Amino acid sequence: MARRLIIFVLAAFILLAGPASAVERGALFKVSGHGHTMYLFGTIHMGLPEFFPLDDSVTRALAASTTLALEIDPTVQNTKMAAALQQAALTTPAIVAAMPPALGPRLRSHLEALGAPATLSTKLKPWMLVMTLELIEYAKLGYRPDLGVDAHLAKLAHSQNIKVIALETVKSQIDLFDRLPVADQWTILDEALASLDSGEAQEDVQSVTNGWARADHATLDALALKYETDQRLSSQILQRRLLTARNGPMADKLDGLLKREKNTMAAVGLMHLIGKDSVPALLRAKGLKVEQVY
Repeated sequence: MARRLIIFVLAAFILLAGPASAVERGALFKVSGHGHTMYLFGTIHMGLPEFFPLDDSVTRALAASTTLALEIDPTVQNTKMAAALQQAALTTPAIVAAMPPALGPRLRSHLEALGAPATLSTKLKPWMLVMTLELIEYAKLGYRPDLGVDAHLAKLAHSQNIKVIALETVKSQIDLFDRLPVADQWTILDEALASLDSGEAQEDVQSVTNGWARADHATLDALALKYETDQRLSSQILQRRLLTARNGPMADKLDGLLKREKNTMAAVGLMHLIGKDSVPALLRAKGLKVEQVY
C-alpha cells in the first residue's frame, strides 16, 4: 500500500515495449474562466518510449500556451532534488531505535533479495526505505525514470520558449514524507513490505500506468475510490497528505494563472485529476467551466 506514496513524488519507472503512437492517454481538461483558457493534463512521472509523441490535442495546447505549469520542473530540479533527498533521507539513532523488532529481519531480507545492502535498514529513514525498495523492484523490471511525461512536456516547453513555472518546490514534496511521525513511517514501511509480498504494489502501479496509457477512466475512477475508502494508514496518508492537502493549493494557483494569462497549460500527476476532491472538481467549485476533452 505505501508504495503508492512513491507514485506522487518519485515513482519513476515503467517497462520498455512497443512502437511509438500518438493516441489519447491520461486525462485532458479544458478550463475556461476570467475570459481565458487553460488546458489541464494528467501525467505520470514515468514513461515508456511508446508513450511519445503525445496526442496532438496535448501538443497543440502546449504550443498555443504562454506558460506551462508543473508540480516542479524536472529539467532543472534533478540536481537540487538529489541533494535535498540525500540530506533528508539519512536516519538517526532515535528513529532506528523506534523500529518494531519484528520489522528488522523482514526488511533486511527484502533488501538482500533485491541485491541491496542490508545495512540500508539502519542508514535510511523509513519513508526513504519504502522508496528504495520500490525503485529497486521496478528497476529490475526495466522501468525508466528518464521518460516521465512531465519531464517530456518541460523539455518541449523549453525548446519552444514557453515559460515553465512550478506549483510546488522540491522541499515541500520531500516534507510530505519527512514530517510524518516516526511511528507512522514504520507502519507505512511494514505495509509496503506486505504489499510487495502479496503483489498488490505491482498491481497498483500497473493500474495507474495502464489507466493512463489507455485513458481508461473506469479503471482510474475505481482506483481513486479504492484509495479514498481503504482504511490502512498508507492509503489514508496518500489521500490526506499527497492528494487532498495538495489539491487545494494547486487549484488556487491554477485559478490565479488563468486570471493572469490568456492561454496556458498545466500538467500535474494524474491522480490529482480524479476522485471527489480532484483539482477539476475544485476548479468547478470556483465557478470555472471545466470540460473533459478525454
